[in-house]
Amino acid sequence: MFISDKFFTRSSVRQTFALAIAIFITLGALLPIKAVAQWSANPGDTVRNAFGPAKGLNVPACRGACGADCPSTCEESVQFECAGGDKLLRVQSYNCGTHQGCREHDDCLDSCSQEQAEGYDCATECHAEAVGNWGLDKAGFWAAGGGPYEGDPIRFQYTMEAPGGAEATYRCPDGASRQCSGGVGSCLAGNTLVEPQFESFIGGGPQTVKVSGFRSGIACMANGHPTSICQDSVDINVTGKDRCAQADGAQPCTWYGFELHYDNANPGEPLYCQSSAAKEDFLGGVVASAIEAAPGGVEGDLGKLLGQFQQGLNDGKSLDQIFSGITVTTADGKTLSEPEPTEVFQTAGVPNEIILNGTSGHILVPIFELKDASAPGTSVEHQIICRQAGRPVLETTFSLHFAGS
Repeated sequence: MFISDKFFTRSSVRQTFALAIAIFITLGALLPIKAVAQWSANPGDTVRNAFGPAKGLNVPACRGACGADCPSTCEESVQFECAGGDKLLRVQSYNCGTHQGCREHDDCLDSCSQEQAEGYDCATECHAEAVGNWGLDKAGFWAAGGGPYEGDPIRFQYTMEAPGGAEATYRCPDGASRQCSGGVGSCLAGNTLVEPQFESFIGGGPQTVKVSGFRSGIACMANGHPTSICQDSVDINVTGKDRCAQADGAQPCTWYGFELHYDNANPGEPLYCQSSAAKEDFLGGVVASAIEAAPGGVEGDLGKLLGQFQQGLNDGKSLDQIFSGITVTTADGKTLSEPEPTEVFQTAGVPNEIILNGTSGHILVPIFELKDASAPGTSVEHQIICRQAGRPVLETTFSLHFAGS
């Protein structure tokens, strides 16, 4: 799923769609329950690169966790392992709560996708079964990644996005050396630990875009415009020494970004980028907020509703596209809808699309952040991944540190 610069937060979903579920969706008949094979991990397991069967472009992960895919309620951590040469391999871990009902639900989805013809609505069937087996309250909060849980959490470790996919390798930034202890890798500059820098994706098949010379950090400026990356770092001090044009006049900002050389690209297909700011467990949030809004029970076929949202995600739609044109009328006659955005000036943050002009080339992706975007003395971390045709091309992390007044 690629998400645009305008994000729907969980709070806005709660405000807009809780009433919609309670008022407008009529309870449907529950579908029959069937026995299915187990794809899910068990409580206390540690599993690596464990996926469910692919559903179109979507390959589900964290099978057995309560919540969609790897929900935001899992405890996330990143560790680097020493690989060949001077490389570091990035390992993303999720510690997720689990319950028999969550495992049954994931097994239902995964088995159904294998057994049924293309286009069959597995999501509606399995959501409805979960409600029928365990009740609306439990199923709703499980959909949001919440409890009740049982047993020890499951630990999922991933170095790739799909079976046989590419793996992200990292390096130590300029002036830092790689340290290895028990296979765990880190970067040391003097006596200070520093964050590794993305290098490239390896593997993933012949259609994977190849990246070299990747650098990220503060941008070098000439005549007020970024020209290259001149500081090799993931830490960005937002000092406001630059000026960026905005609707209310030029504002203090800081330019940073990344640059790279690419090969084996499809010039007719842009890179689609997503940042961690877009990560919202919105689908489960809709269900949980509906239950909170109507504790006596929500009158609605939640299985059908969730199935429609899930199908939109599987089709690669963004949140904007899924919710586009939806207007909700509340019980008191008020109309709630999302206004169309109007943008005149460049938006801060990561661009959604990066155009590639050939099969090979060099690109600079400048990014700016306004000094007053966050309170002085605070830090914000953004994880960015860019893909072409669904395959990962680059990823990087920026830790933005906002200077005092």
